[in-house]
Amino acid sequence: MCQKDYNKKIKEKKYQHLNYVEKTEIERWYNTDKRSCSEIAKLLNKSVRTIQREIKRGLVENLKTNLEVIYVYSADVSEQKYRYNMTAKGPNIKLDTNYKLVDYIENGIKIEKKSPEILVAEIKRKKDEFGVIVCAKTIRNCIHKRILNLTEKDMIYKKEYKEKNKENKHCAKVPAEKSIDFRPKEANDRSEYGHWEGDLVVGRDGKGAALLTFTERMTREEIIFKIPSKHAINVAKSIDELERKYKTEFKNKFKTITFDNGGEFRDYKALEKSYDKRKKEARLQVYYAHPYRSGERGSNENANRLIRRFIPKGTVITDISEDFIKQVEDWINNLLRPMFGYKSSLEMVKIAS
Repeated sequence: MCQKDYNKKIKEKKYQHLNYVEKTEIERWYNTDKRSCSEIAKLLNKSVRTIQREIKRGLVENLKTNLEVIYVYSADVSEQKYRYNMTAKGPNIKLDTNYKLVDYIENGIKIEKKSPEILVAEIKRKKDEFGVIVCAKTIRNCIHKRILNLTEKDMIYKKEYKEKNKENKHCAKVPAEKSIDFRPKEANDRSEYGHWEGDLVVGRDGKGAALLTFTERMTREEIIFKIPSKHAINVAKSIDELERKYKTEFKNKFKTITFDNGGEFRDYKALEKSYDKRKKEARLQVYYAHPYRSGERGSNENANRLIRRFIPKGTVITDISEDFIKQVEDWINNLLRPMFGYKSSLEMVKIAS
């Protein structure tokens, strides 16, 4: 089917995202008027399933005057999650709605047997006609992703694409509520002990053993683990070890941990779940900094720089002994800090306790 054949269908498409005004109406109808999803769907001319998904996304706990916990729909919470999820969407493709340009490219490749590079040069000369300029790579990507009504076989020089092995590289998507934007105020302003930042210090070529580091935000207390490899299971096992060590004190000492978006940290459920299967509630809360914003975990980044004084980049961490790593940890925790009036992190922990 060519692009022209379904232009009309696209224009008649009704599947549009709910806007904020509609969400506030849902909040009133669902919470106050106690309307069903079917009734709300009819009022907004949406499918029932759309309303059900929307309500599920915006549900939050609320306490009644008798301290009974109920679940209500919040338009603000839903909108925050929606905008967070949209940050991973990426920019719109220039060929999405420019049907005239699409026809020109499809005809140029399939009928006139021109390369994408030649077509790009022609499009630049006709910029006023098409209103946009694309590059050859964009055209090739659109062909490969089947955005255009073309295949690699229609190209002058055919290229075979090998399927990538996604099994080991796939990382679970982090839900919006795990963003650093939802981290407790006490963690953000460093007013409470027990909120940590975590990261890995890797060795030569990023292979072999690595150091898992935790830095407490209020006191800059440091904990360092040597783990066999930078796999998610080793990170979870290290937190299990901390839970066994501190036992009943664990929940007071570890309230939250903020990681970056590395694949080794993305399984937040495994990190939050207690090793003790009898415990159903999360042992701590995991949050994630925004991509490419290492400054949101600045305390941990600075602590890793201190570690690099003793373990420079390019060092094979597998060869480093546990005793030496413990010495580095003790050195950091006993270092006098100007920010604390030349008190050490251990002294600050005693004050916080």
